[in-house]
Parts: sequence; structure tokens; C-alpha cells
Amino acid sequence: MRSVLGIVLTGLVLLSCVSVKYPEVRSMDGVKMLKMDGREISLQVKAVVYNPNRFSLKVKPSKVLVTAEEQTLGTVMLDQKVKLKGRETDTLAVPLNVHLEDGAMLSMFRLMNRDSIQLHITGKVKGGISILSKKQKIDLVRTIPGKMLKLGMGGK
Repeated sequence: MRSVLGIVLTGLVLLSCVSVKYPEVRSMDGVKMLKMDGREISLQVKAVVYNPNRFSLKVKPSKVLVTAEEQTLGTVMLDQKVKLKGRETDTLAVPLNVHLEDGAMLSMFRLMNRDSIQLHITGKVKGGISILSKKQKIDLVRTIPGKMLKLGMGGK
């Protein structure tokens, strides 16, 4: 029992010392709406992602808040683990669940015809290396084309 505890504590110390770089989203190949039930939307996001780290990363179930042009759209939840191989580019189809805030759908309709939209993503993402995991605060600003908000609605 002491050896297991020693290994876990050593791993936690090493994990806190390891410099982990954010994976890079190289391109987004689309967002597909799978299901809509009231203010809950199930999506599948296709993206090409590069992991610049020498080691594999696991992104574990997490929840973040998404704001577009200073309007809170809702909470996005990753319900299943996503694994990124070290120093490789992967094409991923990631299922996400979104809980929309009041008025978010109206805001999305107003924003979807713009050329670009600034998204602000905040929250904590749980990630891991091997059997060790850690929650990391994120505060990202990304610019996306407005048409990505169409989610299969509102025409092309």
C-alpha cells in the first residue's frame, strides 16, 4: 500500500512540474447537430488537432462556458474521454452536449450571418497523462466563421 501511495504522490509531483502545451486546433471541418431537445443540443464537432507534447494527452469529461460577442450562449459539456497521441495530428469527431442560456438561440440566429465571431471559452478542463490527471483553468478567445453557428439550421 505504501508503494502505491508513493508512486501516486511522485506522479502528482512530476505532473505538476511537467510543462504541458495546449493542443492546437488546426482546422474545423464542421459542426453537426445530432439532437435538439428544448434548450439541450447534442453536437458532433469534427476537427483536426495537433498535440505538440511528446506524450499522449487525455481530455476527460469537462464543462466550459461559451460566450459569443459578449452574449452567453451556454455551457458545453464533453461527456466522454478524448485521447490525443503525442506529437501527432489527429482528425477527431467529438460529441458535445450544450445547455443553452435564455435568449441564446436568438443570439445565434443574429450572429450566424456574420463573417467572423469571437468566442470566449472559460472553465476548467480535466486532462491527464497516463493514469495521472489534473484540472486546468482555461480562458481562450477564438475567432470562428459565423456559419459554424448554423448547426444544420437556417439554410446554407
